[in-house]
Amino acid sequence: LEVPAKFKFYGIPKLDKEVFLLAEVPGWEKLNLLPGEANIIFEGTYIGKSFIDPTSTSDTLNLTVGRDKRVVVTREKLVDFSSVKLFGSFKKQVFTYEITVKNNKKDTIDMILKDQYPISPEKDISVELTETSAALNNEETGILTWKLRLNPGETKKIRLSYSVRYPKDKYLDLK
Repeated sequence: LEVPAKFKFYGIPKLDKEVFLLAEVPGWEKLNLLPGEANIIFEGTYIGKSFIDPTSTSDTLNLTVGRDKRVVVTREKLVDFSSVKLFGSFKKQVFTYEITVKNNKKDTIDMILKDQYPISPEKDISVELTETSAALNNEETGILTWKLRLNPGETKKIRLSYSVRYPKDKYLDLK
């Protein structure tokens, strides 16, 4: 059965350098689907199996299509823009990352890109987000989300920068 779907690409380069493709199928209720395995064929190629559970899905059925190696994402720490400075009894460490996304496909794609900055529960440690390239910011979780549209062959660069201020006698494992 062929069904129309809207495709979205997802990338979280802090955790995985690969980009994942998700198919969103609206109006799936008309298909009378039963719970079970489904074979996924994308662009004429067998991708694998996915499990469909119509009892736990909303108005849009989400199917994981798998990794797409034609969309490339990298995350690199920019040493020239990162630093450690001492201010009396405190240290201030600045972290700057550049995320590069390249669409090597022949079609325009929509992509959700996510990253995260640290959130401190301690009063003597403060985190300041200084650059996000216009990301949506969830201040409770520190998750940044970019919604991108990339034309065929297009490359976009996103910069993320934050500083962490903490007592110099503390050791923090920051990356």
